[in-house]
Amino acid sequence: MAKSEQQKQKKLAKLKAKEQRKKKELARQQQMMASMAGKMRAAATGSIVDCMISPELLVQKPASPAIGHVMLSRTAPGGQIAAAFFLIDLGCMGVKDATGNYRTQTEYNDVIADMRSRQMVQPCPPEFARGVVEAAIAYAESCGLQPHPDYNKFAPLWHHIEPASVGEAISFGFEGKPTYVAGPFDDMARQTRIYNRMLDTLGEGNFDFAMATLGAQNFDDFELDEEIELDEESSIVRLDSAE
Repeated sequence: MAKSEQQKQKKLAKLKAKEQRKKKELARQQQMMASMAGKMRAAATGSIVDCMISPELLVQKPASPAIGHVMLSRTAPGGQIAAAFFLIDLGCMGVKDATGNYRTQTEYNDVIADMRSRQMVQPCPPEFARGVVEAAIAYAESCGLQPHPDYNKFAPLWHHIEPASVGEAISFGFEGKPTYVAGPFDDMARQTRIYNRMLDTLGEGNFDFAMATLGAQNFDDFELDEEIELDEESSIVRLDSAE
């Protein structure tokens, strides 16, 4: 084969390899953007747009276990805005829920304007926001509880943000004890699992538990390590493990 023909074949081979790499990279990006976790990873290096926190999380002596949101948003591919919302329960649950979305700039602006108009959140440094979330996770783990399973989908948005120490800026538990208060979507089985984990980890007398009853369901249908008496006048059953 003539030298010029060999050079031509080598050049064609290089072009073909380059094209294949491009196709693989495009397929990888498309696959990544097919899931929410992938979308958050894709936005992880974008510029920070907003970082906000619910003022309820910053009350030093709350009237009940503090619960509120931490929110972070970044610019994302295609001119979109990637936003993550973490529902933080400082009573004992840590990250109780996690969600997020991709929105156009206009859609995003409408959401943020609504949240601000209702005074749901206020601006805060991203380092402090991550510090609050990770401190809440650590506190929950000390109670035997893990963050919501969806947290890992949205955690990539913290990329390169170093968590700040929150010190005494937030208050954990309630009146000196880890405290669980049932939410509207915590069914009986979930409440029971949480109760037993806290009991196994913290021991009797070291936490408080407010359990919601649901319709005709009976506590007898679930295995608890402690006998519970229902209050007929209330939908909340207070389990004081100190009693």
